[in-house]
Amino acid sequence: MNQPAIRVRFAPSPTGYLHIGGARTALFNYLYARSMGGTYLLRIEDTDTERSSQEMIEQILDSLSWLGLLPDEPYVLQSDNILAHQHAVDTLLNEDKAYRCFCTKEDLEAEKEKAARENRPYRYSGKCRNLTDQEIRENLDQKMPFTVRLKVPHEGVTRFKDMVFKSIEVQNSEIDDFIIMRSDKTPVYQLAVVVDDTLMGITHVIRGEDHLSNTPKQIHLYLALGYPVPRFAHVPLILAPDGKRLSKRHGATSVGEFRDMGFLPEGFINGLIHLGWGTSGNQTIYTLDELIRTFRITDVSKKGAIFDLQKMIWINGQHISGKPSTELFPWVTRAWLRAGLLSQDDIEDRKTYLHQAIDLLKTRMKLITDFVSFGSYVLKDPVSYDPEAVEKSWAHPKVQVLMNHYIKSLEALDPFDPENLEETLRHITNEAGEKAAVLIHAVRLAVTGFSVSPGLFELLSLLGKKVVIRRLKKAVDYLQT
Repeated sequence: MNQPAIRVRFAPSPTGYLHIGGARTALFNYLYARSMGGTYLLRIEDTDTERSSQEMIEQILDSLSWLGLLPDEPYVLQSDNILAHQHAVDTLLNEDKAYRCFCTKEDLEAEKEKAARENRPYRYSGKCRNLTDQEIRENLDQKMPFTVRLKVPHEGVTRFKDMVFKSIEVQNSEIDDFIIMRSDKTPVYQLAVVVDDTLMGITHVIRGEDHLSNTPKQIHLYLALGYPVPRFAHVPLILAPDGKRLSKRHGATSVGEFRDMGFLPEGFINGLIHLGWGTSGNQTIYTLDELIRTFRITDVSKKGAIFDLQKMIWINGQHISGKPSTELFPWVTRAWLRAGLLSQDDIEDRKTYLHQAIDLLKTRMKLITDFVSFGSYVLKDPVSYDPEAVEKSWAHPKVQVLMNHYIKSLEALDPFDPENLEETLRHITNEAGEKAAVLIHAVRLAVTGFSVSPGLFELLSLLGKKVVIRRLKKAVDYLQT
């Protein structure tokens, strides 16, 4: 018998920004579909009308677009399936697989309090399960509000093989007759997701570990409705360094925040993949194509994944340094534009220079925003100098004399290339009986404002004679005052 083509889905709720955990779930679904020749879909679960908004739908789509994880087919709105949800409930009622529950909030609270007093977990007593047809008609005639509950078998065991957590087994006696439709005729999550996944032809459900407890209930619904049961894979939660579930108080958690921080999509995805997935090899840096070839859902860990921002930033830096300037150019120039370091005309007029600057800077940059924070000196003179570097690099008694000598030599230097710049500097320090590092560190601080930079002589050559001499003279003036 032919196996159906694999179809997976990512199903966020538009009640907030796309969280890093949601982005990782989307990524795992995407990679599984691509690695297995399947289809990756998106469903927006918008039935929480009070908290859902069109704005949040747009930001989810925007975040997925930035990551390159938009679905293979038009996205589905859960609210569009409301009639199918209601039809499924009617079917279960007509087939005596579900029942109307007329219990009031007060009735249920009393049951919960009784369970607490008896020190046992609360499960609905099922007292409406065996109402007679006459009792049901009388309640309906009196327009008593009701929910609809699934009739869960009291005996037996629900088993399923999870692709991550392996064999899962739950006693049916531990599952109460859970509500599938509220009194206002809106479906509960458990029912809606089963109907929606069936309508979308979903064969594999890949989602967070927090849904693991929902799966036995949903399996009962699939079986009651006569729907095919999909395969399940539950991925571990993302934990903060303190071992607690990652939340806003631990720092950036939404995809948009990481984008604004300066992550590249490829760098962010590469960081995400290490949150709960790994192979036996030592490889850390992956392209998306490599991930598609390498990804196996069975390599996902059962243990909670510890979020490490510094590791993600380092990974992003590896992607930046490995990219040609042609790929980095739009990202970096956009950052420079936003920071007011460039105008649109500058981008066209100085394209060659900007490409050279990006190529020179990229090996030192971990985030795109670093090109602003630590690389603005390729576009403007430094307005201040690192205080610690001033004390360390400009405290030498001969620094002013050496810098003045270098300035005089640079005025006549031709060509103004890295080899000549280095040879001239070393000649000056040799004649003065000083180490070249004394003048190298002093010049670097003068032209950049920092104690570290890319190769100094390549940088001086890029900046050009006029800019370098101006900055060195400014630094000497600073030292004199």
